[in-house]
Amino acid sequence: MDKVVLLAELRALADGIPDFAVYSPSSRIYLEWLGKAHALIWRWQKVEAISFQITADSLYYDVLRDINVGKLLAILHRAIADLEIQVPELPPQAFGPGAVYDFNKALRDLLASAKKALLIVDPYLDDQVFDDYISTVSPQVVVRLLAREYAPSLAPTVQKFISQMKMTVEIRSSQGIHDRVIFIDDTTCYVLGQSIRHAAKAKPTYLAPLPPDTSKFKKDVYEQIWTAATPI
Repeated sequence: MDKVVLLAELRALADGIPDFAVYSPSSRIYLEWLGKAHALIWRWQKVEAISFQITADSLYYDVLRDINVGKLLAILHRAIADLEIQVPELPPQAFGPGAVYDFNKALRDLLASAKKALLIVDPYLDDQVFDDYISTVSPQVVVRLLAREYAPSLAPTVQKFISQMKMTVEIRSSQGIHDRVIFIDDTTCYVLGQSIRHAAKAKPTYLAPLPPDTSKFKKDVYEQIWTAATPI
């Protein structure tokens, strides 16, 4: 994994730490966060990843939980600090803190390149996406939005947007999404380091394409999630 992408993913994890005060070993929220953190730290340093996993497996001990959570977060932030030293400058596909205009322009151009289909997956997607991005998409493109936190509040905006722009737009909600992914014309896949609504405002982010074989795998996964998601 590219170090810039790895750094951005770890920062995103640090921004979304679940509340371990109410930890449940069978909760999907904790399993997914811990699983992703371990996978990313493994790509940074395997020895630290082993320590991370051993500590994570001990979280079910109530008495030692605060200490173990502290160890997990210490490993996470060591990884971030080390990668920040290794990546002093951001490459073109990355956007530094405050580069909101550059990010907006890059994403608008990317979405405008769609010819027939667009699927945007973002847990924190809100109605900003219509004014800032979807308005640049060609009317013949079928747009699908897969959201989580603000999905119900999108309904009034999408109806007004469809009425005026005469586009096909569908929104669904799923609790099973955590990544930020964009599929262009069912073939090309891009991953984002942060949610669109927060991208590049205070922390670095990136907009990076995935290889074709990885894109196909991710597309299959998110089509299954879309099918099971709740229509809005």
